[in-house]
Amino acid sequence: MDMNTDDRKPRAWRSLEEWEGLPAASDEFPPGGLDGPGGGFSRRSFLKLMGASAALASAIACDRKGSPLVPYTSRPRDVVPGVANLYASTFPLMGRAHPVLVTTREGRPIHVSGHDTAGPAPLWATADILGLYDPDRLKSPRLEGRSLPWPEAEKRLAEGLRGGGRVLLITGASASPTRRGLLEAFARALPGTDHLVWEPADAVEPRLHLDQARVVLSLGADFLGGTAPRTIRAFADRRLEGDCRLWVAEGPMTLTGANADQRIPIRPSRLAGFALALAQGLEHPVAPPEGVEPGLWHALLGDLRKAGGRSLVLCGEGMPSEAREAAHLLNARLGALGRTIEYVEGRVGADPVRVLGDLDAGVYGAVVVWQADPVFTSPAGARWREALRKAPFRAWIGLREDETARACSLQLPEHHWLEAWGDHEVAPGLLSLQQPTSEPLFDTRQGEDLLLGVLRSMGQPVQDSYHEHLRDRWRREVHPGLTAVPFEDFFSGVLHEGVLKVPALPGKAPEPPVGVRATAPVSGFELVLAPDPRILDGRFANNAWLQELPEPVTKTTWGNPLALSLRDAQALGLREGDLVRLESGQGSLEVPVHLQPGQAEGVLSLALGYGRSLGRVAKGVGVNAHPLLPSEGGRLCSGVRLTPTGRHREVPRTQTHHRLGGRDILRIQHPGEHAPVREAGELTTLYPDMLFPEHRWGMVIDLARCVGCSTCVLACQSENNIPVVGPEEVAKGREMHWIRIDRYYEGDPANPVTGHQPMLCQQCDHAPCENVCPAGATNHSPDGINQMIYNRCVGTRYCGNNCPYKVRRFNYLEYVYGRTDTELLARNPEVTVRPRGVMEKCTFCIQRIQDARVRAKLEKRPLQDGDIVPACAAACPARAIVFGDLKDPRSRVSRLLHEGRAYKVLEELGTRPAITYLAALRNPAGGGKA
Repeated sequence: MDMNTDDRKPRAWRSLEEWEGLPAASDEFPPGGLDGPGGGFSRRSFLKLMGASAALASAIACDRKGSPLVPYTSRPRDVVPGVANLYASTFPLMGRAHPVLVTTREGRPIHVSGHDTAGPAPLWATADILGLYDPDRLKSPRLEGRSLPWPEAEKRLAEGLRGGGRVLLITGASASPTRRGLLEAFARALPGTDHLVWEPADAVEPRLHLDQARVVLSLGADFLGGTAPRTIRAFADRRLEGDCRLWVAEGPMTLTGANADQRIPIRPSRLAGFALALAQGLEHPVAPPEGVEPGLWHALLGDLRKAGGRSLVLCGEGMPSEAREAAHLLNARLGALGRTIEYVEGRVGADPVRVLGDLDAGVYGAVVVWQADPVFTSPAGARWREALRKAPFRAWIGLREDETARACSLQLPEHHWLEAWGDHEVAPGLLSLQQPTSEPLFDTRQGEDLLLGVLRSMGQPVQDSYHEHLRDRWRREVHPGLTAVPFEDFFSGVLHEGVLKVPALPGKAPEPPVGVRATAPVSGFELVLAPDPRILDGRFANNAWLQELPEPVTKTTWGNPLALSLRDAQALGLREGDLVRLESGQGSLEVPVHLQPGQAEGVLSLALGYGRSLGRVAKGVGVNAHPLLPSEGGRLCSGVRLTPTGRHREVPRTQTHHRLGGRDILRIQHPGEHAPVREAGELTTLYPDMLFPEHRWGMVIDLARCVGCSTCVLACQSENNIPVVGPEEVAKGREMHWIRIDRYYEGDPANPVTGHQPMLCQQCDHAPCENVCPAGATNHSPDGINQMIYNRCVGTRYCGNNCPYKVRRFNYLEYVYGRTDTELLARNPEVTVRPRGVMEKCTFCIQRIQDARVRAKLEKRPLQDGDIVPACAAACPARAIVFGDLKDPRSRVSRLLHEGRAYKVLEELGTRPAITYLAALRNPAGGGKA
């Protein structure tokens, strides 16, 4: 599909520099890419990466609470040296729960992946391995900055809460029924307790039934970039069926907009009028709103009328309330309520505005903040900080010191979720258990145990530990009526499986709104503030993997530039990275700009979560945009002013590196079309025929399923000990990710068609890298893998220069130098930790291949299709990556080779890659079916 009318422009382009044909975009290594560290690599950045590019577990040798260290002269039960154990557990996040499988080696978690029966895990679950080993975790209780033993800390907590006056409990949201019951018991024991649920980055999302939808309309709702990987899977399944069309009307370019079949750039302030006009247009003809092409308008109305109750309309949480009400009304008129969408009731809790007023007035005698950070994430953060200090007693429970913790006198470190017990409601009718997969690394306690200790000090009849409290509730409330199996066997079985199906209670949906009005036109810029898709509201800002993970659309790393449209940038005379002053009614800040194709004119977008003042990784990265949030709520600011400062600040990006020369890389087709066939033919070659006696490993990547979420990138980094290099090195083109997600645009930069393509080592049969290596470090294995012998590599980089796919990475710096043995415990011991000066790249997770071989041999059976699943394929929420044996005609990967959309990248070069792509699908209005 070629929407480009200018033959001089590339058919598909990845950056504006490439679109404009700037020479720097075509260099293999950008300016400075071949330089050494020099003065650009600051001491602070070096220390930051040394402290967090791999998880530090130095305190694993500290005193372990609960069980003694066991020497391997007497091996612990179920632990075999060199053999990984898998444990089912649950990753909690912002009131949701995601069942996961945790891989451990000798008692230490090293990798987190999705649960086989409960779907994929979000990328934060995998990334939070670094959170477990974070060197900035609080390691013992502190009072006014000094350490104190736990008995004294627990005594002070109980006395402070019983000291008189009302109690304020601020917590994050939770999907745990047992935890909710404990909080209710806590509130009953301390009458007058106010419970404030603080989740500024989250919203109570409706339940979606994408399998029933034929037309999906998103009004600024980035449902593919959110925290629900199961939604990505459902969307990918639906798209592949070919009879569903995704319409997106939005201001910023989001990941959902990048996957749209038809996208309409529009100001957020006009979304309510847009939706109301659609509701009216279902019954009688209505003129299209301002700025919307009549052809698209009538096509959208036609799709909605035709689909009726099989339509689905979503509106983003950060959009105006009138737009959300209009979307609800539109769903009601279409007959979609209860079929494709179910609205659920919001969370119950105290009003934050009232609570802050009471706190400022000195109403509360004691405050406990648990897994929440209002000082950083609130637009009134400074007021929260001062108001907290007016309470006589202030306690904080959490993992690492944050801005709110500094406003509290008593700081109590809690267990990481991988060290703690819990239960969660994953979905209606589906429960899961969370079990510790590691002994506590530091002198911490589970947060629930601290509340139980307070109740025990008040004479309440409670269990000695939260583990027993959890088991007791399950014994009384969950086990009866489900099975006749004894409770111990039942509980152990659920722990093993990880999930349990129970009868679901019917929900109560809110009534459709009445009297919905459109918002008034807004002049000037509109600023959309949204949680960053990697670090959310800043809770993961100290995670170096997530900081360096490219943002799915902009491909920026280590910061949050201000995105604006190309025309707005041209009117202001701005180029990429220019520093501007951003002013709103709430405040101002200086931030570099990013010129974003597809951004609606007059719309600015900025990610929340950056600009933290604490954390060796998070401190000073990006700008804190929380103070710009409207005081009345929401995430949309109007009347924003933008002033160039005349200064420049480079934004580290990955999309301008490794340009592939505008070749036929990404293919997008419409329903009924076939991907263009480009037969390589019988090319003359000096390579001998490749013989594979047993297996020929290969991969198929379905671009119709891939949404560009980058979960595979992070899973690969965790599995293969890939280091973090830092912003200075990323800017030089030295990022180390073995798999990258190339984002391509086609057509007019004002509103281009967007596609995503995972690119990794193609494991070529006739690999151009192999015959140029003077040291023989890269060669071919008998099963078709282009393998690296690291101790032969001398770093000539000839292989990288000769690779047409630009997927080989050179390790410029020493990222493991000076580490102790304990600091390396978070690494996968099956993967070599590469020293400085060698080339590295994807290996198809060869350690998993060898593990499957050994298991099959021990079981005296041949390898079966599905035995080997690389980390990227296991993590992909869309199931876009399939791995298997190309020599087995019955394998899934072999069958997919015969798909009409199958093609290989640059096969005309004669490289014979082992990776096959299936062309992406788009179903635009007028070009297919809906």
